[in-house]
Amino acid sequence: MAITHDQIKKLVGEKEEVVIFEIGCADGRDTRKFLQTFGDNLKLYTFDPEPVNIKALTVLGTLNCVDELNDDIIQDPRNIFHPYAMCEEDKTLTFKRSRTLGCPGGGYEVGRYSGSIHDPVNQASMYTGIVFDQTVEAEGRSLDSFCKEKSINHIDFIWMDTQGAEREVLAGMKENYANIDYIYTEYYNEEMYKDQIYLDGIVEMLSENFDLLATFPFVDCQGGDALFKNKRIP
Repeated sequence: MAITHDQIKKLVGEKEEVVIFEIGCADGRDTRKFLQTFGDNLKLYTFDPEPVNIKALTVLGTLNCVDELNDDIIQDPRNIFHPYAMCEEDKTLTFKRSRTLGCPGGGYEVGRYSGSIHDPVNQASMYTGIVFDQTVEAEGRSLDSFCKEKSINHIDFIWMDTQGAEREVLAGMKENYANIDYIYTEYYNEEMYKDQIYLDGIVEMLSENFDLLATFPFVDCQGGDALFKNKRIP
């Protein structure tokens, strides 16, 4: 069972301003939960490079995969969306788009959840009902350059759902490790994407600044979510 948004709110605590980064926000279902859970003091920076998800977070009248209208998310001033593929440096990259066959219309306009900057491995066996049959050029950004541009000097919580790109995303925030309280990231301990990093590699990357607080294993594959806490926090 994954961490709940109420648990995240308890971890963050009461503050004048709460800054959360949702890296890999898809079509906004967790975005909505963050907005519902936190108050007016929330600044939620959301990121996703998939064109269908960009539409879901920017175009009024768009529905997500469960037929929820996204107008409330789009019009909420606390949600600050950017169509970036977060990675280790600013660059143009090729994003491998996923498509969920069980979604309406064969998943062309909804259900784009597994895309990655990495190639999928063993697509037929690992991704039942999902195909990776399209690519798109995307703007890659590092968290460090983004924070410098936006004058962001503290992040309370980072939510990462980056589909095998954990190494690159974490490498792109090294200059800000001291400014981040919590990192919550998906991980796999089997090769789902080419050249991905496993949980032990994530722990090693973060070991100087963060402690592994908890893991939340998946039931359908060798992976889960991992919660890290900055060592400076008691």
